[in-house]
Amino acid sequence: MKMKRIEVVAAVIRRDGSAFATQRGYGDFKDWWEFPGGKMEAGESPEEALRREIHEELSAEISIERLLDTVEWDYPEFHLTLHCFLCTLDGGKLHLLEHEAARWLSYEDLHDVRWLPADNGLLPLISADLLEVNPELAGFIETEIIPRYASFDKAHREDHARAVVRRALALAAHYPEVSRNMVYAAAACHDLGLAADRATHHLHSGSIIRNMEQLGRWFSQEEIETIAQAAEDHRASSDHEPRSMYGRIVAEADRLIDPVRIIRRTVQFGLSHYPELPKESHWERTLEHLHEKYDYGGYLKLWIPESPNAAKLEELRRIIADKAELRSVFEQAYNDEIQ
Repeated sequence: MKMKRIEVVAAVIRRDGSAFATQRGYGDFKDWWEFPGGKMEAGESPEEALRREIHEELSAEISIERLLDTVEWDYPEFHLTLHCFLCTLDGGKLHLLEHEAARWLSYEDLHDVRWLPADNGLLPLISADLLEVNPELAGFIETEIIPRYASFDKAHREDHARAVVRRALALAAHYPEVSRNMVYAAAACHDLGLAADRATHHLHSGSIIRNMEQLGRWFSQEEIETIAQAAEDHRASSDHEPRSMYGRIVAEADRLIDPVRIIRRTVQFGLSHYPELPKESHWERTLEHLHEKYDYGGYLKLWIPESPNAAKLEELRRIIADKAELRSVFEQAYNDEIQ
């Protein structure tokens, strides 16, 4: 029996580095997320159908920039052809007339929701658009590199890698002479060496990058060496300054100085690597690490003047100096992690 075929259109509406997504409120895929759109009607072009669907679903008008991709996907009961377009909103607000919820998702947020299978396949291309990097490189990074972080400790999972990527490219915007694609690759690969060990993971990351044959599709050997050195130089405890602006950018992006998050990550690391220690020992270990790395005289150094890390570091140092407040943040993180 021939499978039923359905042809639909979808809009990736972007604003300020984020894409608009909607949550279904009906059917077999209730509560799953998708890009808004719908079925084409007889005689309609994909663009005509998309404008009509967005008006019907969101009471909004859009400008269609270009076709992002056409996805062919077999669902259990039908074959779907999905034409997805990059779009912008023509003023006004979006009103949910058919969906139960909606979100503006940044690059880091794209993987926080449960996507319909066909829409999920668009994420590498959407990431490339939001990050302004080569789409083919993004396809490789997002499907082959970022998933490797899933096996690392809780403080260095995929969310960490994506946060470093996002921050690195934000910093790179201040330096038009640097290649966004090289920054992207270096940031995405900077912690791959954790698969070997933590103490020398930065060196292992450099070795992995040098031996990654796929990178030759987008970079010269000289550029690959620069990317590898950037990964090697990212570690805060490194005994030398980063050898290039790429190393400075990745090192600064890896700082991710959020006082509460840093304390939580310190607790997470301790629980992951020393689960046998009692609570007070984890407290002492947290104190020692924070003083050694982040306090005045600590080994952490900041490299990019445009980074917001300087103010955040001062805030963290204030918390470190206030032992009662630090203990309160530690208690919250510890209790959350052991539950």
